[in-house]
Amino acid sequence: MKFVPIISIVLSLALAAPNQVLGEESTGGIEEIIVTAQRTAENIQDVPIAVTAITGEMLEEKQVITVSDLQMHAPNVSFTATNFGSNSFSIRGIGRLVTAATGDAGVSIHTNDISIAPNIAAVEFYDMERVEILRGPQGTLYGKNATGGAINFVTRKPDFEGISGYVDLEAADYSNTRVKGAFNLPITDNFALRFAGLKLDRDGYTENLADGQVGLDGRTLEDIDDDVDGRDILDLRITALWDINDRAEAWVIYNRFDENDDRSRITNQVCVTGPIPTYGCIPGAVGFEQPHASAQFGNLVAGLYSLVPLGTPDLTGNFNWPRPNDQIGLRKMHTDFEPVFENEQNTFLAGFNYEFDNFDLGIVGGYYDFEYFTRQDYNMNVGAELAPNFYRVDGLYPISDTAGRAGDEWRSGPCNAFDGTSGVRGGCVFLDDLTRTFTFDQGDSDGDGWTVEAKVRSSLEGRFNFLLGASTFDGDSTGDYYVNANMLDARPDFYPGFFNATGDPDGATFGEGWAVFGEGYFDITDRLKLTVGVRYNEDEKSVRDTSLLWNAQDVRFTPCFTFMDFGDCSLAAFGGTAEPLFTRVFDFLTNDPDGVPDSELALIEFYGQGDALAAALLTGAQSPERLAISSAIPIVPDFNEQRALTGSPDVFEWKEFTGRIGLDWRFNDNAMVYAFYSRGYKPGGANPPIQLQFQSDSNFDFEQEDIDSFEVGIKSTLLDGRMVLNGTFFVYDYAGLQVARIKNNTSVNENIDADIMGAEVELFWRPEFAEGLAIDASYSWLDTEVTNSESVDPLDRTGGDPDFITLNDFAFLYAARKSTLDPVIPSLIGFGCAVVPGGPTSISATATPGVLYPDGTPAIISRSCADAFGVETVEGIPFDLDGNSLPNSPENTIHLGIAYTWGIPAIAGSLTGRWDYYWQDDSFAREFNARGDDIDSWDQHNASLIYDSSNGKWTVRAWIRNIGDEDNVTGHYVTSDTSGYFRNYQLTEPRIYGASLRYNFGS
Repeated sequence: MKFVPIISIVLSLALAAPNQVLGEESTGGIEEIIVTAQRTAENIQDVPIAVTAITGEMLEEKQVITVSDLQMHAPNVSFTATNFGSNSFSIRGIGRLVTAATGDAGVSIHTNDISIAPNIAAVEFYDMERVEILRGPQGTLYGKNATGGAINFVTRKPDFEGISGYVDLEAADYSNTRVKGAFNLPITDNFALRFAGLKLDRDGYTENLADGQVGLDGRTLEDIDDDVDGRDILDLRITALWDINDRAEAWVIYNRFDENDDRSRITNQVCVTGPIPTYGCIPGAVGFEQPHASAQFGNLVAGLYSLVPLGTPDLTGNFNWPRPNDQIGLRKMHTDFEPVFENEQNTFLAGFNYEFDNFDLGIVGGYYDFEYFTRQDYNMNVGAELAPNFYRVDGLYPISDTAGRAGDEWRSGPCNAFDGTSGVRGGCVFLDDLTRTFTFDQGDSDGDGWTVEAKVRSSLEGRFNFLLGASTFDGDSTGDYYVNANMLDARPDFYPGFFNATGDPDGATFGEGWAVFGEGYFDITDRLKLTVGVRYNEDEKSVRDTSLLWNAQDVRFTPCFTFMDFGDCSLAAFGGTAEPLFTRVFDFLTNDPDGVPDSELALIEFYGQGDALAAALLTGAQSPERLAISSAIPIVPDFNEQRALTGSPDVFEWKEFTGRIGLDWRFNDNAMVYAFYSRGYKPGGANPPIQLQFQSDSNFDFEQEDIDSFEVGIKSTLLDGRMVLNGTFFVYDYAGLQVARIKNNTSVNENIDADIMGAEVELFWRPEFAEGLAIDASYSWLDTEVTNSESVDPLDRTGGDPDFITLNDFAFLYAARKSTLDPVIPSLIGFGCAVVPGGPTSISATATPGVLYPDGTPAIISRSCADAFGVETVEGIPFDLDGNSLPNSPENTIHLGIAYTWGIPAIAGSLTGRWDYYWQDDSFAREFNARGDDIDSWDQHNASLIYDSSNGKWTVRAWIRNIGDEDNVTGHYVTSDTSGYFRNYQLTEPRIYGASLRYNFGS
């Protein structure tokens, strides 16, 4: 097995080494690093945990600027930004694979030992003491969501030695300017302040080919720039340290992060146009085309409203600004919408320590609040031209504006969803006078929270010591996720004309909990120690949310046509003259002769109108009795209405024990082996609300994760302190791993099981034969397998079963048994239940190419019609996932760093040349491991040349990152069936080079 040679080599070297201890007299030795991995300050080599620590100086030398860079300097670590502005930091295959406001990361993020952290997809490092990366479950000391491990960002604190600090100025290509610095200010001999900050400005890495493009009619697109994905970041921190007396110390930190730029959450639309409107893009194919137009909900609606021709875009689309597919790439896009990215966070952290004679008391806590806002072109293109129709005879199609920031859709004032003033219908217009399809999405959120932890650690003289602690936390947030499109606004009889997954402005997601924990340490002998830890967790989450899109219909509007038949298309019939009357019980209010659907009856009962129903049914359409019942039902779903009607809970609780037990044996003075069993857990959460008619068999929530870990490792300091060689081997049994997939046009989270095995080795070496040489290297191996799990792949609804065929239910996909479908196709066409060239639902004046399978089967067929005609339909046929690899889990990763320092008296200083190389193996973006899920192996070379003056005042750096200018893909996101299943890719930075000048002042 691959791990055997790794562990054998490390163990044999440690056993063979003489009993030498790293000390001050070990000239040329490796610097001792102190970490708090076990919630107390210890030499990293004394901690029986697989932990990588990168000091602040090492962060700068290795060009570790963002959290993404950490994956290149720690084994079995991977990082990718995600589609909606968040991230997945994975350790040993465990990270964040869920898409839910109530979902937790699998790696616990801490700042100065406090479970509060910035948005790590956006943060940049400055004035750091160190970064600690703990690999493996940390269920005792770090808690509920440390199933993969934990990260601790430790910032620099003040000192009392005198006024000091530094200023660092950087300039690079892409008009990159970065200024960072710190100022240490002792106020008294036991109270000091430290001010630190960073300001970053740069242009975008992605070229926008639409900038300056002249349309066929001579118009030029406005309000866009030639580049996308720039940065404008200001990050400030102030720290106060009070050395109260010989036993007590207190500190306080305030941090302000502010970003306002055109950061792109996604890089481009990856797609090769599908031939028919099922999967809008050919699954697995890589290109930069558009999805089949009739596979996207907005474009399909536009086709059915005669705004654009139905069919493939290349054959039927009329583009005033043609898409240059042959020029577009991962760093070249064609968009008519300048991205907006705003992210603000205030963080307050504090700590207090008191040393008793035999005990240390520590109390830490923090508070945070944040605001987040982002907008981007959802389809990443410049849309097709729209034709006039009976609804918009002028051919101009405005698009709904959003109400503003998180929760504004529900607050008093204009653009209120309940009041009927939202969107175009209510007069809230984002852009009017549009002649082309236009779509954007918006994500916004705000919230706050706090946490407090207290712990006592003993320092008894006997063989037994312990740590006891307790923690509690509370937090809440609200937000929206909009998809706005003028194709959805095009018909004025539906309200609202946009999609919004949204929450109560007074709080949409709530999380609170508490835990008590402790570890006991028993020295069996002078060299052998037993550790036993246990933690009891209680966690609660609750939600108040809803989902908006075309919830209400105007009963006084006379439609020109419906999806199933033609109506009066005369201008005299258009819209009527009465004031609109929107209702969510349309058939009830109009006294439909076919009766009142169950969904409307459920609404009437839910809003307490059941007692009046019988009498109202005896009256005519729009009678006062019917109007009274209708007016009692809001025109958009109230918070948690959809959960109540579908039987979904809105409060979730978990109670769980976690912990660890193990031995560490220091078999000589410079080497230790350890073996531990650990138990970890992560709470589940709530899936998004799904309307009753789309609920199907979707699960309302996702369950907790549980992990059982078995790990053995070795830590050794060799060659008279000149080499550190550490290794570990681990086996995981993982139950309930949370993963997301598209279902019912939303991200629904499920649970799967997995087995994980791996090994890691880290090397740090300063050879005696070359005093200026320093080498650091790591290798990791990871084997992950899904077990006892199956799921429907949204990109293959038939599950490979030849008896089934994938069909489009007007942009919602499903699978149908072919033998039951074929006999009734003529009837489905005759009743207008299918789109075929020249058929009843082929509204466009032009033909509809690309809507039929090669054998003539229509690709667009109403599922309700198919069910009515006896066709066997299913959401999809599940795939057996057993044996598949987990996402973001490359099998092999390698890092090698080499630095050499020359002392040169002629320049009154030294020069250091450094080269870092990282390579990771192929991996997958989804657990289905299908074609197109592949993330190719990638590597990166970084290099720098550093001058340090002998007096320690000046440092000059010339550097280059990603020397090969590789488009390194770290993750994919597959969009929904209503979007056409195009993929969004996440990338590391391209090649960038520059120089910096640093001046250090003071003591």
